[in-house]
Amino acid sequence: MSKGGRDVVRLGFMQQRGELIGVSSMVALVVAIVLTETETAETGAVFLVMAAIVAVAAFAAPHAYWLRADEDGLTLVRLLVPRRYAWADVRGLAMELGRDEENDGHHLTLRLRLAEPPGRFWGPRLGRIDVTEQDTPEGVPPRALAELFAVFGEHELTVDLPEFADEVLRVRGLPRLPPRPVWTPPVEGAPGPERAYAGAPEIEDERGDLEVLGKAVKRRIRLSREYLLRRAALSDRVFLRDGDGLALAIALRAAGQLVAHDQIEVEGDRRHYVRQQYRSWRTLNP
Repeated sequence: MSKGGRDVVRLGFMQQRGELIGVSSMVALVVAIVLTETETAETGAVFLVMAAIVAVAAFAAPHAYWLRADEDGLTLVRLLVPRRYAWADVRGLAMELGRDEENDGHHLTLRLRLAEPPGRFWGPRLGRIDVTEQDTPEGVPPRALAELFAVFGEHELTVDLPEFADEVLRVRGLPRLPPRPVWTPPVEGAPGPERAYAGAPEIEDERGDLEVLGKAVKRRIRLSREYLLRRAALSDRVFLRDGDGLALAIALRAAGQLVAHDQIEVEGDRRHYVRQQYRSWRTLNP
């Protein structure tokens, strides 16, 4: 799969086919009951109708759900309705490992991470696959999954679980993901809190401004980094003021979200990166 979009990355078979066939089977059963109760059709004809409904669903599944990548972005089609996402609006691939309580199985859910901050995953679900109890690829991974990872790697977009992705790519004979650039502090060192936040608005004033900015971000994607940066800086300042464990956890999480947005690696405390970036931003936006 190249940046030029030579092919279609199809994720329908990962789960959507089974889901659609399951729904169609229920519909077929309801239709059969209605036809039988109303004596509209004979038993043989009822079975033919049921088989036809399930067959149509099985045929339609790959066409009803697929993902196409080209040089300009991604097109996601769900139930024949296409939606376009430009590469400029895509921040990476969200990957969440989970466990089914009913059958004790393990799975991996894939979602598109967009530039807009609101929400847990920031984008639509792309697919779901089974994994081992050790949260590693099960059997031979689907080719479509490897192509999806390759596309994100070619566009230098963040993949949440790079080790998992690299194993899938290895099994399918594709190159590993490129390493993310590592941020290093300036020669003089990252600024300390006093220098980084000198002249910053009062905490309560900044909190109010961020609430307004958060609403604006939903309409203007280009504001999203400013929102993440200022929120991370505010969280850091709250911890420095209060010094409790919960405030520290919030500050580290906010710093991690900024680092993930910028698609870099930061060794050590990510708040050093937040402070350096906030000081640079304040210099340009006094």
